[in-house]
Amino acid sequence: MPTTKRPISGLIVALLSLPVSAALAVEADRATTAFVNRINAVIAPVAPGDREAIRTACAILVKQAFDIDAMAPSIAEEAWPHMSGNQRTAYSRGLTKRAVSDCTSHGNEIAGNIVEIVGVRVGESGDRLVAVRQSKGAGRTVIWEVHRSAGGMLKAVDMTVDGRSLAASARRDAKEVLKRTDGDVAALIRSVGG
Repeated sequence: MPTTKRPISGLIVALLSLPVSAALAVEADRATTAFVNRINAVIAPVAPGDREAIRTACAILVKQAFDIDAMAPSIAEEAWPHMSGNQRTAYSRGLTKRAVSDCTSHGNEIAGNIVEIVGVRVGESGDRLVAVRQSKGAGRTVIWEVHRSAGGMLKAVDMTVDGRSLAASARRDAKEVLKRTDGDVAALIRSVGG
């Protein structure tokens, strides 16, 4: 199972400061391109300002692009082993809702945009860091940490925008809830809307 505990800032600096490796296998290039194409197919047709279309696109994007099942144990950390199967499902569902909500809150910025690959790095664990840049608006660079999911497709276990890691933020929030509630797993699940 991938871990997203490593300092992402160092990985971002390394990714952006090095040239793209010519040693990537063709299969890896196809997989990475397919991942980015799935993102573009969802966000490019959406008109900025169309709130319902943005929310729908975000729900599709989260389902297609993120591996919530791999992210949830990493984010919940010490609480995960104490959760029942139903609680784990509820927590994962809540993380999905949170990701859709976060995406929707930035909807006008991403709607109608496409992203282009800036660079790819393959880590020791086999996870890839895929840097993409938005074609319009702020032209932000987004770093996706992706791995091969159980279904064989590349899916994200983290996304970093403007130095803010989605997984690290969610993990920090989880720790705060658990500390504040003396480790109450039900409170943690409620905190993400699960």
